[in-house]
Amino acid sequence: MRTATGIGMLWLLLALPLGVIADGNGLAELFGRIRLTGAAEFRYEETRILELAAAPVKSTGYLLSSPDGSLVKLQLSPRRIIMAISGGQMLYYDEEQKQRHTASLSFAGSAQQQISLFRALLQGRNEELQAVYDFTMERRGKHWKLALNVKPGQTGEDVPAMEIEGDDRNGKRQILIRQADGESSRYTMEKTGEGQSLEFSIQRLLLEAAGE
Repeated sequence: MRTATGIGMLWLLLALPLGVIADGNGLAELFGRIRLTGAAEFRYEETRILELAAAPVKSTGYLLSSPDGSLVKLQLSPRRIIMAISGGQMLYYDEEQKQRHTASLSFAGSAQQQISLFRALLQGRNEELQAVYDFTMERRGKHWKLALNVKPGQTGEDVPAMEIEGDDRNGKRQILIRQADGESSRYTMEKTGEGQSLEFSIQRLLLEAAGE
């Protein structure tokens, strides 16, 4: 579930208004603006660099998130897999392999800190994020970059460093997540929907992942 967690954190940063990045307003206002007010959906392409893989692992699908903290990663290729975080549970369902797992977040191990950071983003608790990350924002013309660098003293934890790049002209985002163990994931994401109508899709996928 580590990948789903990391992407959940980044989804919230993807929703960051471009004007905030451009004018360099304070972090309190920045995180106040990214607090979710509705459900949203992004199409993604992911390339993962794994320690034990001879070649990059690629996948595509959709990411759906709701203001209550629920996150669903619906992978469609190379095969259909649902990964989700909802309430106090993590869910996994591989349709082709007929594998289904449900576990409490208390069993997430080192991933618990990532989940906690995700929830802090969701609820606008920027003081928790500032305790872990240093933030750097850059802008060159229409192009911008937001970097979240792990502060010294946090390197022993399973906390990812992250970079988000975008361009005002096309609305797409490039995201890089670097794990402490050297593995990384790079995403291209594009918003494909938002609004209350997505809540039904989120709940349907959560029920499918849970086997209900």
